[in-house]
Amino acid sequence: MYGYLRTYTPELKVREQEYYRAVYCGLCRTMGKCTGQCSRMTLSYDFTLFALVRMALTGEKVVATPRRCMAHPFKKRPMAKPTPDLALCAYASSVLAYYKVKDDLRDERGMKRTVATVISPFIASMRRRTLKKGYRDMDERVCLAMKKLADLEDSRPPSVDEPATLFGELMGSILAHGLEGNQATLAHAIGLSVGRWVYILDAADDYAEDMKRRRYNPLACLYGDSAPALTSERRESLRLSLLGELAELEKAFDLLDTSHDPDLGGVLANVLYLGMPKEAQRVLTADKM
Repeated sequence: MYGYLRTYTPELKVREQEYYRAVYCGLCRTMGKCTGQCSRMTLSYDFTLFALVRMALTGEKVVATPRRCMAHPFKKRPMAKPTPDLALCAYASSVLAYYKVKDDLRDERGMKRTVATVISPFIASMRRRTLKKGYRDMDERVCLAMKKLADLEDSRPPSVDEPATLFGELMGSILAHGLEGNQATLAHAIGLSVGRWVYILDAADDYAEDMKRRRYNPLACLYGDSAPALTSERRESLRLSLLGELAELEKAFDLLDTSHDPDLGGVLANVLYLGMPKEAQRVLTADKM
């Protein structure tokens, strides 16, 4: 995905950092087993967070064992053993990667289009593995949501809220997949807030390049101009909007029960209160824009 949903490592306790790394590496290994070795190249911090949230919802515990991998062949690292939640995130990641590549083939030019063309056969193979495992309903939901989002973006409404909500609904449906009752409701609420936050921040992050290349950007449609960079007033407005999304996310996070795994609670709090705000600060600083 986008890579914005990360921890702020300097403030993690040592055991929390090891915990997070075990889940990250465990997801990577699970992706290799579920959707093929090439799929490990699509590993993201975003789906690592989704795996952590799913564990909080379902009560799954991380069982880590020291293992070597291709990226770290000489020293064993703690790796979470495969779990249903890690598998779900692996399959969901492959589906989103497939439709993201299709979107790039439709909209991008130059190097991005070339890259999408080269990797599309590998991404298609990942998706086929996912469909064979019974995730056709998830694939159909993602396909429909991405089409709605593409159609909305093509119409260029003067709003960032509409496309952000569509993307948030998509993230909510993925995070809630297979859950029922209160678990599903809470998962959807978290996915919705996370998705909206990611979409708005990504629009800000890509703004200057999108204006340079004359590509769609919801912020340009919202403001009704094609200024080459965001003004300080607009950056401040975006900062407040992103804070509002984090406040909604905090309400949902407060309902998660992590009493079965204190390190899980510590990592989630680090992402919410430090990691995500730091990413927003990085994107919205004046020299960055």
